[in-house]
Amino acid sequence: MKKKRIGQFTLFGVLVASASVLTTLLISPAAEETSVGKAPSRGTAANVPTLKDGKILPADEWPDACSLVTQEDIAAILPDAEEIQQAGRPVAALPIKDFRADSSWKESNRAPYGECDYVMRLPGETYSATQAWVRIDAVADPKLIADYFERGAPGTNSSEGTDGADKCVMAFAIDQNWTCRKGPLLFTVGGQTTATFEGMPDAAPFDWRDKVTPELVRAVTAKFT
Repeated sequence: MKKKRIGQFTLFGVLVASASVLTTLLISPAAEETSVGKAPSRGTAANVPTLKDGKILPADEWPDACSLVTQEDIAAILPDAEEIQQAGRPVAALPIKDFRADSSWKESNRAPYGECDYVMRLPGETYSATQAWVRIDAVADPKLIADYFERGAPGTNSSEGTDGADKCVMAFAIDQNWTCRKGPLLFTVGGQTTATFEGMPDAAPFDWRDKVTPELVRAVTAKFT
């Protein structure tokens, strides 16, 4: 009888210890969570001339997209990021109908560094699974940009002006990619991750949309203030 009681107490102790470990795992995931910082409110001004009277900037004269969201910006927005790698990519100018009226615009125009891509590793990721990017879509007279944006940028409005942009749209409600305009610039930012952000239960796409995408927008528009 005594041995049976000792066995019961031992089993009870094991169950209590197991429950304690499980509870700790459930309520203490902080070591695997990712924090989100703030993009700098000011940056080196983008090298874009004053554009008016329907003028556009040929794509091969666009600024380097990596100067609009820099490695320093990424490190400020995602301070837990490691192994940050950057790559510039060429993009073709948008075939916007109104731009065709300008003799300087040609369908073959390409920007050699119109897109900047970042890959990195965040807490909880075993490899560099997080991506962020910025793409320049057009650079032109702000009136022409605004007109095209209102007619040609499909999607759901984000909070107008709250992230430094004149306006942004998302293709759908939980989209992690935003197309925005700021003065003479039409641009798109986006990204994805498998990491979990502080205070969130999982890596749901709206976490990136609500926390990271606005900071990417702010990083770009800081160069156009």
